[in-house]
Amino acid sequence: MASAMRMAQHPTPQLAPVRQRASVCFTRARRTLPIVKTAAPGSTVGAGAPVPDSVPSGVSFEGYDKGAAERYLREENPYPRALASVDEPDGGALYAGKRAVVVGAGPAGSTAAMFLARQGFQVEVYERRPEPKHDAVDTGRAYIIILIPRGQAALKELGVKLPEDEHFRTLGTVSHNAKGKTRVSKEEGNVTFSRSGLAQWLIDTARRRYPGRITYNFNVTAEEIDFKDKKIRFGTSGGMMSPARHVSYDLLVGTDGVASQVRGALAGYWGREGQAYNVEVDDSGREYKVYMGLKGNIEPPEFAGKTGASLHLYTSDDPFTSFTAHSNPDGTYSGTFSLQTGGFKDLHAPADYEALMKAKFKGVPEDWIPAAAQQLAAATPSPAGKRVRVSRMWGPGTVLLGDAAHAVTPVFGQGANSALESCLVLNQALAGAKGDVDAVPQLFNGLRLEDAHSLYELDRKAYSFFRRKGPFDPDFLQLLAHVILGTILSKIVPFIYGSRPALLRLGSGIPYSQITAAVARDAKLAVVLLLALVAFTAAKLLKLI
Repeated sequence: MASAMRMAQHPTPQLAPVRQRASVCFTRARRTLPIVKTAAPGSTVGAGAPVPDSVPSGVSFEGYDKGAAERYLREENPYPRALASVDEPDGGALYAGKRAVVVGAGPAGSTAAMFLARQGFQVEVYERRPEPKHDAVDTGRAYIIILIPRGQAALKELGVKLPEDEHFRTLGTVSHNAKGKTRVSKEEGNVTFSRSGLAQWLIDTARRRYPGRITYNFNVTAEEIDFKDKKIRFGTSGGMMSPARHVSYDLLVGTDGVASQVRGALAGYWGREGQAYNVEVDDSGREYKVYMGLKGNIEPPEFAGKTGASLHLYTSDDPFTSFTAHSNPDGTYSGTFSLQTGGFKDLHAPADYEALMKAKFKGVPEDWIPAAAQQLAAATPSPAGKRVRVSRMWGPGTVLLGDAAHAVTPVFGQGANSALESCLVLNQALAGAKGDVDAVPQLFNGLRLEDAHSLYELDRKAYSFFRRKGPFDPDFLQLLAHVILGTILSKIVPFIYGSRPALLRLGSGIPYSQITAAVARDAKLAVVLLLALVAFTAAKLLKLI
């Protein structure tokens, strides 16, 4: 133990002293060491107990602010192989002694767990699937998640640094249209993960940062929830047999996806209480299959010689039919082949896939087509996203967030980013409730529901581009008017309108409700301008007559 705790000396951090003291827990090489108050060897801690010589010397947080100590250890940690977590003294956090249960260990579940732990909760996370790194189905999902500033904001608030490996850095998107023309869109500042990679990275981060406050339980399913007594029963999944587990909680957070069991239980609860609870689940109308591990050099000159992640999108004359390819750290490419729901029923042999791909796409490497066709013919299609809207995101002692409350399709790339943003809003609700755990759910609902509904509307309107009804589609006209008129106004009066139309700033932190309001406003303004133009033209014609 003594040898495990020896670390290099480092100057005492320059932090502003306050009265509250911080305890520091070091973990290293998968070994959890006891909580200690760091001080110079030979001094005393607590009730006069001497500090062992093995305690890291040269760093003391005695009498320093917990937040400042935590930031120093996480951002300027002088011990490269050690991860330090700072635990509040008993009673020092708003929710010390409270227990939170998080159902779902996806990106939203782990991010919510870290916010809860930071506020003092003991957090237990339950997931029906295996841990991502052990889940063949999860690791086989060949689609990516690009974290944009909206999603990154939650991690920044937690002090979590994004991976510095250049392979995670997003280079941008390359669009290949049906005529073979390409367009390169550079995306600086974004970070690219596989879906399972992001989930596992956040699980690992949560475990490291809060080893004494966050625990994970995999292959367990929520079977029954008693909202009045705040108890939940879990059963095992994945073929394992063991007795059911009954868990009590002070706060339940449902982040268990589109088919949320927590949401289903909440709907039953509100129904028994005689109160309406509406859930809308819409399908994207698309399904996809995946391929993996194809080799080649398809990068444009703009990305030549650069290390990072790129996404290639091949479109066709059919808006539902697309082919994607994203780069992997090992130099290969993986991606998806999407069709309108039901389209795969007409494809049977690899030759069928080859013929369709050759007819629909320009620019896909010739040697990729037979290799991808072999994998696609053997794969099972999956739905390409669903859209979820709920009338309320809370119940007694319960909140819903992420796909359980506001799932969207991949059209705008907002799914994971909006889920992490909801975790940030949950943190605001926890702070606003000031330790009153029963007040958190409704406060969270009030802060988030309008934006969640606005995101649903934006996603729904975006599918007007797939319907392709053009001027006969009011959703299409609204979005088109906003983008065209907004672009003009942003050039003429940027000090009033802003730098770009709000819809083109989805990646920023601008609230979704403000974006939908801007779309509606610009659509009305476009109608007014059009009527004025018609009236002016008619007046001119009448004068000529």
